[in-house]
Amino acid sequence: MKKAKRILAFTLMLVMLVALVGVNSAYAVSEKKGVYTLTFYHIFAAEEAGGHESLWINKAIQEVEEKSEGRLKIDCVPGGVMGSEEELIPQVFAGTLDMSLSGPSVWGTVGGIDAIGWSELPYVVDNYSQMNALGEVLPELTNKQLEEAGIDLYCLGALSQGIRCLCTAEKFKVETVDDCKNLRIRVPQSDVYMATVEGWGCAPTAMSSSQVITGLANGTIEGFESDPASILARGQQEGFHWYIETYHIASLNLLMINKSNLMQLPEDLQEILISVFKEKSIEQCYDREIVNGALLDDIKAAGVEVITPTEEAFTAFKEADTPFRDAKIAEWGVEEVFNEALEYVAANAK
Repeated sequence: MKKAKRILAFTLMLVMLVALVGVNSAYAVSEKKGVYTLTFYHIFAAEEAGGHESLWINKAIQEVEEKSEGRLKIDCVPGGVMGSEEELIPQVFAGTLDMSLSGPSVWGTVGGIDAIGWSELPYVVDNYSQMNALGEVLPELTNKQLEEAGIDLYCLGALSQGIRCLCTAEKFKVETVDDCKNLRIRVPQSDVYMATVEGWGCAPTAMSSSQVITGLANGTIEGFESDPASILARGQQEGFHWYIETYHIASLNLLMINKSNLMQLPEDLQEILISVFKEKSIEQCYDREIVNGALLDDIKAAGVEVITPTEEAFTAFKEADTPFRDAKIAEWGVEEVFNEALEYVAANAK
């Protein structure tokens, strides 16, 4: 009887192991006849739907396949078809999904390493030239943080969404930080975004981006903050009048791969994947600046007026947020990384 029980227990253990292997390999890097396939799911719009990130991701995927002579393929599904960020990002940490794209704060929250979200703090950079330079060095700095924290991820690149600006209804023209006092401004449910507009004297109002148009129309909010691509994608250009170039937060999304899965690839394929995505990510950042300029023209064509603060007024916006930014940098212990980023940006911004 005892022998039978031992045999049954051993059999059950084998079944469980086989099941676990089946689950863990469902999305992880697979190999068949010398051809390796990575899975890459993300929430950003597909190329055919105008997704700028997808345009450049597809360029990279095509080049990876060409340079590897078909030995490395990437199965990419955009548009949130395979799940939300909250569903996809944990899978990359677990290794059941190879790659995804999301904001630094999302990766940090899921992985318990909030400190990698430092690039989303207000006024780390304040123009596109600086943002493009930051995009060049951010993956390297992120990988240093991930390595030190023992996180099983590798950052392949940083893709730009643009720099966020303040947008207000016609009755609420903003030229200086003093004009922001008590304005009800919609922000994402994020401590960083709430503190950013609060520093200007605004009353931050957390709500879904889908509620912005209605909120402006019924007076629940008097403005919001966003980037040109997001404004047009959501049809918000008809709902506000003033676009104020506060340039307060640079949106650089991190393209991550599970590091253990990356290491499963032959060394030459690792090198191709890393070099191609690094190159295409940098090119995407520079192209985003051009594209967002054209998108802003489309927003202006809808009757929106652009306000460029004077140098003195712009400095006041920045100074209002500096205490919060510096406090978070100290809290997260990323002074060295932050200063290294600033040095690189100062030397390489064009």
